[in-house]
Amino acid sequence: MKTLTFFCRIVIYHICRLTVTTVAAQSIFLHGGEDIMSRKVPLLIQLIVLFSVILLFILAATSYVGYRYSAQIILNKTSQYLQESVAQLRGKIDVKLLEYDKLLQLLMFSEDVQEHLTRVEENQRPLLSVYEVERHFSRIGRYLENDVVILLNDLADNHYSSTTTQSLPWRGEAELAVNLPWYERIAAGEGKMVWVSSLVWRNGLTPAVVGARQVNNRETLEKLGNLYAAFPVAGLERIIGQVNLGQTGSILIIDPEGRVVYSSREGIRAGSPAGGQLLMSLEQHAGEMFTWKEDDTLSYVSSSKSEYSGWTVAAFVPADDLFADLMKVGRSTIVIGIAGVLIAILFISFFSWTFSSPIRLLAHKLQRLDKGLLTPAKTRFSNKEVHVLYESYNKMLRDLNETVRDLSAKQISEKQAQLIAMKAQFRPHFLYNSLNTIYWTLVNEGQDKVARMVLTLSDLLRYSIQPGSELVTVEQDLKQLERYLDLAQARFGDKLHTEIEVEDTVLPSKMMKMLLQPLVENALTHGLERVKGRPWRIRISLGRQQDRLHIVVEDNGIGMSDDSISKVLAGIPAADVTETLNTGIGLTNLNQRIGLIYGREHGVHLSRSDLGGLKVTIDIPLLMTDTEVTPESDDEGRIS
Repeated sequence: MKTLTFFCRIVIYHICRLTVTTVAAQSIFLHGGEDIMSRKVPLLIQLIVLFSVILLFILAATSYVGYRYSAQIILNKTSQYLQESVAQLRGKIDVKLLEYDKLLQLLMFSEDVQEHLTRVEENQRPLLSVYEVERHFSRIGRYLENDVVILLNDLADNHYSSTTTQSLPWRGEAELAVNLPWYERIAAGEGKMVWVSSLVWRNGLTPAVVGARQVNNRETLEKLGNLYAAFPVAGLERIIGQVNLGQTGSILIIDPEGRVVYSSREGIRAGSPAGGQLLMSLEQHAGEMFTWKEDDTLSYVSSSKSEYSGWTVAAFVPADDLFADLMKVGRSTIVIGIAGVLIAILFISFFSWTFSSPIRLLAHKLQRLDKGLLTPAKTRFSNKEVHVLYESYNKMLRDLNETVRDLSAKQISEKQAQLIAMKAQFRPHFLYNSLNTIYWTLVNEGQDKVARMVLTLSDLLRYSIQPGSELVTVEQDLKQLERYLDLAQARFGDKLHTEIEVEDTVLPSKMMKMLLQPLVENALTHGLERVKGRPWRIRISLGRQQDRLHIVVEDNGIGMSDDSISKVLAGIPAADVTETLNTGIGLTNLNQRIGLIYGREHGVHLSRSDLGGLKVTIDIPLLMTDTEVTPESDDEGRIS
């Protein structure tokens, strides 16, 4: 019954690796066949959750990347559009101001006006009356818009105006110098036009754009007076209205004094200060778009500064207005995505149920298998892998009873066969006599080299199979290794290169018999014989490390994978244990022998060598006590 239970666990382990999970199978195998499947998450739930998570992740990732990409495109396009819009708007405003500037130059350099102002400056009788000067203004004003007012102040503080329907709220130059902060810029301009934000009187004070310049004598460049032109801010709206910034976009124009010339933003009036923080941001981000937050409203701002007037034209677009369409698309995408996810989950559930149904049925049969209910699975499935799984399961059931009956007998037979194989060796006397005959025959024929090889082989065999102590000196085991290397050198010739480094202090110490030769033989047989096209190298070193004997054997062969190293040291699978070297001692058995003699904390350590192949390291206690050793052949080479 114990054998049946053991074999059932093996069957359950292999089937569960294909059906449920490897962890569940190992738990069944290692924990006495407990029913742990009922404590695990069902495969159906795992499939539904897994596919749903993957679907949601992909949907969320693509939506996020798409949203970020679309938002970046909108920002780039908006930045480009705003920059072009404010540049075009600034250019149109400059064209309008330059038009006024040129007409005022015609007035300023008129011969009659120049002569009149020169006479006033020299305290002579004026050439023209005030009426004649103002009529001259009217003729020039025909080329200007009706809402433009022109004012001229001469050095005698006389005032000349182009219209009586509107006027500037100040007259004398003294009043200007006191009340207007930009008055000093008129003289500093040296005849150039200065455009600022101010007020005009038109049925009350009205925000206006004022241009001022100093009138100079065109010959002597001496000051003759100041010329002013003003028009209401509403005159700019005809130009600004052509710019489309959406429903909530706005325009702000600021003069060099930091005062607002024009504003379509709520709460900001023409003539008011623009604010130091905004002016600083406009200066720092000139020619590029930046963000501006005011009253909890985030806006994107782009600006352009005029080299002619010094005005800064800024366009504001609220972020909510900018991304409104994108948000609508995002909400629609979310709704469609949720609907798609729900539909996909239905399909996923149906697929998962269909896919896991045969596996769940097989898992149910495996649960009953441990109870002795060996029911074959007769259901047919179109899935190839599941069909193969069921066929394998049914075949296991058919073979199970026969295998259980034969298992005990087979195990006994294998043990007996191994015992017989280990004992089935040539009797030493027959072997030695045969080698002795061969040796003397070769000597008589003059084949001394071959005879020495036979003698070496005889000593090697005597050392290997002669009964005696398990411990020998390091020097004796080295001599055995040298015999083996002599034979190997004769076989492989110059292809084989060996390096042996031994500290003299460890030669008298005791070590386990037949320790070095299997390591070198393993390097040759399994590491180097498959190497083609380059010399073979084996490096052996023995030395003392504190109270331990340190042994290293490494080669430049094909090496060994990490998985093979783990199997060799662990002694699994069982079939690999019987895979031996030419001497009949494999690395696995050698590792077990070291553990039996020196303790389980000692053994073989495998790693990658600097030479390119396998590196075998062994650390064992350094023994210096007297111990019986294996006898060797005498110096004359007799074989007995």
